[in-house]
Amino acid sequence: MELLRVLKPGLSTTIQDPGRRGCLELGIPTGGAADAYSHLLANAVVGNEPTAATLEMMLLGASFAMLREARIAVAGADMLFQVNGEEAAMGRAVDVHEGEVISFGKARAGCFGYLAVAGGFDGTIAIGSRSTYVPGRLGGHFGRALKKGDILSQLEEGRRADAGEAPRDLVAWPWQHDAIRFVRGPQAEYFSEAGYSSFTTEPYAVSTRSNRMAYRLEGPIPELVPIPRTSDTGSGPTDIIEDGNVVGAIQLAGGTEPICMGRDCPSTGAYAKIGCVITPDVSRMFQMQPGDTFRFQEVSVAEAFEISREMSAVIQGFSMW
Repeated sequence: MELLRVLKPGLSTTIQDPGRRGCLELGIPTGGAADAYSHLLANAVVGNEPTAATLEMMLLGASFAMLREARIAVAGADMLFQVNGEEAAMGRAVDVHEGEVISFGKARAGCFGYLAVAGGFDGTIAIGSRSTYVPGRLGGHFGRALKKGDILSQLEEGRRADAGEAPRDLVAWPWQHDAIRFVRGPQAEYFSEAGYSSFTTEPYAVSTRSNRMAYRLEGPIPELVPIPRTSDTGSGPTDIIEDGNVVGAIQLAGGTEPICMGRDCPSTGAYAKIGCVITPDVSRMFQMQPGDTFRFQEVSVAEAFEISREMSAVIQGFSMW
């Protein structure tokens, strides 16, 4: 069912869902919503399953003309969500009608905003996911970001639950940036204890060269431990034999630039990784705008599992509203 027409596409608006699984060996990244938490939240508010596709907008939102009535919800970055020029609430189910215009502006807080519709957005399914992977031209709307004049369709209407509002603290959580928590390694031997000390006490800033593939960081370079070089590892101080990347992995490129892997990151890499951002904080990491500053906080693997269990309980509670 045709649902809306794109009036302004924003900076980069794509169809996203939780992403692809089991494709790394093919060189295809997991992809999916940069802020998985806000994607789930928006879907829950309109009664969707977590796998339903949403629209993801980056930094500068889009505007749309409604072609039929629908129930929608917005979560993630605060992009001045408006219906016919009147500001509407985030994290709350909103009924819109044929002919109305929904619009978003420049993000006032956060980086990625999510628009969900009851039933979910339709889009091309590629390797089990509607998520748009632009470099590979996979999924979504012709494998690309939206353009002016594009028409998007809605799947089945879904449940129209009476309870359609999320608590304010849950709506705001992803872009309230305290320390970003990580676990050490997998190449911890490349970094000294002094290096880890500076990494967790000095501030880092998000570079303007950041995107869905990776967040490049500006800040102090952790002290390195000299590791003997071989023909397999390369000559750089943080070169390693190429191994798998995961979303949230923090590598030190060329021994000089910390880079945090994003949803569209390459499936492999050849730089030592000082740590990996824990799953709940990946969403918070990628809600930062260029220029935002933060600090890293090291946690143990056991602590990371406990934090993840707590966040899973919160997410599972979404469906109870």
